Amino acid sequence: MEKNFLELILKNFWLISIAVIFINGIILKVKSQKYIQESPELKTGYDMLLKGWLIYGNIPWVIMGIGNLTKYTNTLFDYCNPKSFNPFVLIFHLSLVILWILLSRWIYFKGGAEFMEKHPGLFVKTGFSEASEKITAKQIKISVGLNLLGGGIGMALVWIMDISVPKFLN
Repeated sequence: MEKNFLELILKNFWLISIAVIFINGIILKVKSQKYIQESPELKTGYDMLLKGWLIYGNIPWVIMGIGNLTKYTNTLFDYCNPKSFNPFVLIFHLSLVILWILLSRWIYFKGGAEFMEKHPGLFVKTGFSEASEKITAKQIKISVGLNLLGGGIGMALVWIMDISVPKFLN
């Protein structure tokens, strides 16, 4: 039973990820309503953010889903082994790199951090206090930079290490 459940999760990780993206999109939509009521001119920006989140956030997971449904790949672990040169795994990794480049370009060179500062809700500053403070463009740039660094290190590790499907799943 446990093996089947784990196998189901690993084979359908892409579906779970798409569901999480949509749930987070709904949360962003709900949170943004408060800010839109205060400043109706922000609605277009929030709509753009939500659309971008749903489209760009799902690209890697759709690629993974197509790979799994066409039987080119089987589980999440296949995507942790890009040295196999499986075309879907390579496209998945390439999509991540392209999305990271586009995100970096937008945040650092196209005013994305400032846009996010004016449209709070996706990034919030949390601490030990009850109230969340709005996050600044500088904090967004630092946060995105750290996340990209972590993602880059993670991707480098999967290219360097030999990760295979655990024996209990065979």
